[in-house]
Amino acid sequence: MKKIIYISLLLFIFTNYSCNKEEVADTDGFKTKSNIVFDAKTDKTMYELGENVSISFSINNPSSSATLEIKEVSLFVKNLTDKVNPLHEIAKSGIVAENLVVNAGESLSLDISDFITISNSIDINTSCGIYTQFTFEDGTTESSFATYFRVVDDNTLHTYNIDVDDYNGLPIYKLTGGMSSEFGVEKSLTSFAKGISHSWFPKDNNGPFPVWASVDFLELSLQKTVDLYNAVLGGENVKVKTVILGTGVPSVPYISTTMHAAYLPVHFLASVNSVAEVEAILDYAEREVGESYATLGYDGSMPEPAVAWIKLLELPEIYRKFIEDHDVEEVILWGVEDNVLGETWARKVIREKQTSEYGTGSIYIQYTGHGSESDLLNLKSRINDFDNIVLEAETNIPDWESGLSDNQISKLVKDINNNTDATTYSVTAFGDMIHIYDIASYLSLEYLKKNESVLGTATIEAVTLNEYLTSNPQFEITLGRIPLLYWQFIPAQFTIDRIFNGYLAGAISSYYPEVTIPVLKQKIFYLNSNYGRNELKTSLINYGVTGEITARQTSHDVWTGNGSSFSEVYAWVIINLIGLDEYQSKQYQTLPLTINELESICSKVGSFSQGLHFKQY
Repeated sequence: MKKIIYISLLLFIFTNYSCNKEEVADTDGFKTKSNIVFDAKTDKTMYELGENVSISFSINNPSSSATLEIKEVSLFVKNLTDKVNPLHEIAKSGIVAENLVVNAGESLSLDISDFITISNSIDINTSCGIYTQFTFEDGTTESSFATYFRVVDDNTLHTYNIDVDDYNGLPIYKLTGGMSSEFGVEKSLTSFAKGISHSWFPKDNNGPFPVWASVDFLELSLQKTVDLYNAVLGGENVKVKTVILGTGVPSVPYISTTMHAAYLPVHFLASVNSVAEVEAILDYAEREVGESYATLGYDGSMPEPAVAWIKLLELPEIYRKFIEDHDVEEVILWGVEDNVLGETWARKVIREKQTSEYGTGSIYIQYTGHGSESDLLNLKSRINDFDNIVLEAETNIPDWESGLSDNQISKLVKDINNNTDATTYSVTAFGDMIHIYDIASYLSLEYLKKNESVLGTATIEAVTLNEYLTSNPQFEITLGRIPLLYWQFIPAQFTIDRIFNGYLAGAISSYYPEVTIPVLKQKIFYLNSNYGRNELKTSLINYGVTGEITARQTSHDVWTGNGSSFSEVYAWVIINLIGLDEYQSKQYQTLPLTINELESICSKVGSFSQGLHFKQY
């Protein structure tokens, strides 16, 4: 039996006190360890300056016999964002409830209205953690993290965003926020729109802009994704035969382009400053969206926040509805298998709420440097409550950005098969994740060969080296340019060796026998590259390349407005050399690859010991 008690209390409104860093002293001892509060929820997830905050939460008595008596309940707000004075108290409510009795095995719910007002002293984008303090009849106290809210204004980026602009009639898609998964959505939208897109707008010439997550981050990100697709497709009921459901590995834009498929991410990148925020995001998602877990760490290109991949463990209703509305016939899971070397060294956060391996609510701290001193410094400088958490021993998880856990795959497959009419497949890299990069070349060759008569290209014209993450597959294939996808922080010679002594030359000649290695060396090579592009050019020359080598001259493939990035050059070529109508007409006439052709391609990538697994469920 659940006892519901609504308590109307006259509470302080802290106009000059709430969220005031200067006037409120710090309070020690608040840790995210108690399960006495659960299902805590503020009336909004984001607030602007001057707004009041209300909260509802439950107090659970798990005892089978003892009565829980609480003399007083108070609420405290702590700054989860401030790095100069981390986790300091910025507001408190005073006593919000007194003399509560919770019988054994029962719950009591509280609604606390307008317990603080957001003052002008708080910085925009600050995450405010709400903590409950219970004073019991025996005088002892216990503090528990409840939830958090974020202070925002109109400029706060709380989901990734993709704007569409017009360049002489050509759609130009521009991503802000997110990383590989969100990049994959941008490229899939670009393919449907027959346009061009950049990578993402960088912050301070580093990585992407942070997406400052609220507790409903996953829900907002899913809605954003579906809304973007419905806008470019022209409605909620337009036929889409194929959906790619997976991580944002660099080949995603190629499989979505060549199969005319929509890409739906299985995880999204959230910027946070604490483990507490991730806990609240996962707990909210479990109530409102579905099961999820998270990997939390840092990215060197984003010096300010910690970042967490919030990962789906089951098919959310909004994706199920998208599959149903668009009459999807095939769903293909796409990513890297569980036990593949990558960024996998991690430690699991021990939560009061018990979590199974990769189970709902579980959080893994990802150590890029395998627990080195530099690794710990990077984590502690970004995660303000790092010293407050308790961690299990180190373990190896699926690659935090590219990997699919076995648990994810089995749950997603079950949900798709039981709740949709689509047939489910998976394509996963085993042994070495490089093969999920390499398949982009085979997809491009197969698609080019299949659509030769439409595209008017009877052979390949060039090789495009696309560093992580740059690509415009539809444009590349139209002009007979075959991609080599690569991770830029490895020796240039190793990357070029993959062309002439590795898989690429053989893949090309298997489709176009006339393009032998001597002929290939006379082709144009485009370096859609920043880091190490001069070394790549030198390596190409050392391998005997005599064809033209053209390198991108911008540090990022971003739409600058001055025409210097590759995406801007591509747009100029379409408008001025190909013609917009001619270019788009070709795209509408192309035939997508079939699931049988995809299976055949997978058999060509890698070897028996490492390559790609294709599976139908």
